[in-house]
Amino acid sequence: RITVVGDLKKDQSKNLNRELKFNSYVQLYETGEERFKADIPNICHVEYDFLKGKSLDRKNMRVEFNPNNLNDEHKQMIYDLFISKMVSRSFSRLDVAFDTDIDLSSYYAYMSGQHAQMKKTIFYGKDGSPETKYFGTRKSDRYIRIYNKKQELLDNKEIEIESDHFWRIEVELKRSRTEEWKNCLQSLNFVQPDWKSIERNTERAMVYMLIHEEDEWGNLNKNIKSKYRKLLKEISPVNLTDDLNHVLNQNYQRIQSELNFWLGE
Repeated sequence: RITVVGDLKKDQSKNLNRELKFNSYVQLYETGEERFKADIPNICHVEYDFLKGKSLDRKNMRVEFNPNNLNDEHKQMIYDLFISKMVSRSFSRLDVAFDTDIDLSSYYAYMSGQHAQMKKTIFYGKDGSPETKYFGTRKSDRYIRIYNKKQELLDNKEIEIESDHFWRIEVELKRSRTEEWKNCLQSLNFVQPDWKSIERNTERAMVYMLIHEEDEWGNLNKNIKSKYRKLLKEISPVNLTDDLNHVLNQNYQRIQSELNFWLGE
């Protein structure tokens, strides 16, 4: 998902407003002097407000859309109608999503290094297993959501898919972090700790507790946390983040070309 922001060219405001009024694809509302909101259903959402942009010293127009939902005709429509009429374009938000048929409820996710202190929130399903995990907050420059997409589709849309498992990892990037999208998984670890392989009973019990009672991390000092994060990595034969980064690198050129298109580069 992408949000492009910029300033509407000075000579385009009235012409664009008039053009949108007579475009059968566009739903126009909250119009006024130097402002409007517009939707092209299932394609994009657009907001323009000259005075608000000026008073808050920020760009006055933004266009939101999911490129995965667009065909070539839709892309060109968004570009011609809105993007091409904006100057000083940049991204205020980029969402990168990974889908997998691996059951991520059996994996343990944590942050390491300088991001180890990111806030972590977990929601559990009816069977007591993790169903959604968040890292960061909605106001963070990077907000990570890991969730059971199969269950979400069933709960919210009553859609049942055939695959045994369908999980999604979403990384929401804002502001300057959008320029670092290829490092969106930085410090994130997806591991399957083999806690039974730990020889010392005290360490084995501690790791088991930290995996299953994650609030207990808050009771440890910095050095002890570092010790057990390192141990978690050592007893985990697989770190799924390596595979996710591999997929991201494989798609790097395609994604970069997509982003360049929207910035007119």
